[in-house]
Amino acid sequence: MWKWIGAFIGTLLAGFWGFVGGFIVGIFLDRARATQSGGFRRRASMIEQQQVFFKTLFQLMGRLAKADGHVTQDEIEVANTIMDRLRLPADARRQAQELFREGKSENFDVDAALERFRNVVGGGMLRRSLIEVLLVSAYADGHLSLEEKQLLGQICAKLGMSETEFNQIHEQVKRQAHFHQGYQQQGQQGQSSPELLKSAYEVLGVDESASDAEVKKAYRKLMSQNHPDKLSAQGLPDEMIELAKERTQEIQSAYEMVKKSRG
Repeated sequence: MWKWIGAFIGTLLAGFWGFVGGFIVGIFLDRARATQSGGFRRRASMIEQQQVFFKTLFQLMGRLAKADGHVTQDEIEVANTIMDRLRLPADARRQAQELFREGKSENFDVDAALERFRNVVGGGMLRRSLIEVLLVSAYADGHLSLEEKQLLGQICAKLGMSETEFNQIHEQVKRQAHFHQGYQQQGQQGQSSPELLKSAYEVLGVDESASDAEVKKAYRKLMSQNHPDKLSAQGLPDEMIELAKERTQEIQSAYEMVKKSRG
């Protein structure tokens, strides 16, 4: 719009060259306005993404807890533990608890929630993060029930995630949980049993026979997938960044353990 206004004013003031100059100045004004407007829309979109991610996560955690017919104390505790790890303030914690209860309700529309997530948040890294946290939640009682696995399959299908990708995430979550448990018991004291070292290789997704270059490549790929800054830029809520930091710290610990074992 401004380019034509500029051209008109320029023509009145200085004829043809005024038209050219006014047109060029107007182009820059249009671009500046579009950039400001686009920045506002992107910010509004980012806030909406974060809100939808937060809401969907705790609703689906509630639904998963109810999937096998009853909610165990372990499942309630893991939900509270995740809220603790997210360092939620009192208001956000109450909201998360309400969303968890909403997800358990028979009236909760799973398909509608997933459709909203897909439309607002989309796929990519945020979809992956959602499934990772849901898997951690599902394993709260020590195993993944058939009902929970079926529900996770439905969630992935609705979000456009392939079975292959889900299986990869599932394996990674199991490996990291195993390593986390062993590292808490041994690694933090500077110890490294053969079993814990094997678990570290599993976290990185490589065999013990892999070359140094292959180990480093796997490490860099995992760090790229889970890097907090990258996830934040994609729209991951600030509250979820703490979990991403913990994940990258465990990947880093596994890599350092493998490097140390190789001298």
